[in-house]
Amino acid sequence: MLIPVRYRSHHVGSVDDITLDELILSHRIGQFYRPSQEKWVHIDRDPVRTGKGRPGRYGRRMADREEEAEGSEARARGLLSGVLRRKRKARAPGRKLTAGDWFERGFRASQAHDDRGAVRAFAKSIDLDPACQSAYLHRGITYEAVGNLQQSVYDYSKVIELAPGDAQVYYLRGLACLRLGMAYEAIEDLKKAARMGYRQALDYCKSRDVYL
Repeated sequence: MLIPVRYRSHHVGSVDDITLDELILSHRIGQFYRPSQEKWVHIDRDPVRTGKGRPGRYGRRMADREEEAEGSEARARGLLSGVLRRKRKARAPGRKLTAGDWFERGFRASQAHDDRGAVRAFAKSIDLDPACQSAYLHRGITYEAVGNLQQSVYDYSKVIELAPGDAQVYYLRGLACLRLGMAYEAIEDLKKAARMGYRQALDYCKSRDVYL
């Protein structure tokens, strides 16, 4: 399931549980919705520490994580999942999935139009490898597809931080900013992409007489 959040920019969107922890630790959201209590939790007013929280940082109760994590994956596996899990317990433990494995899972989920599964898999990839620019890019694209433009802007910004020479990402962030009503930021990104020679950005700027 995706969890509703209120960003400090005042935009509202929904994110997976792993991205939620990321947003809490970065202080980019002010609130998130806790379904078990049917209430909005204020990060600054009602902080609670997780068992794995970093010193001096806030996270969610372990109960929240247990309640929300793997929700969509568990539903997809259906009634046979319990039987399959019991069979797997008798076998020797396999290797842990890597950041690359999770990225591939996310890519396959996005190809199958499972946006919720895709964003969570990309978030797992990022959690294991915070420098995985491809995971940020594809998570941003997927979040934009489900309507969370603020998160897509954050993810595109991270890609730019990791790979400042990628003109396409400036173009994508510019369009997302435009849809958010951030006209100045949008034009600056589109101009940047156009100056870097990205064809679609050049066409956009020319069609609207944007001075480069």
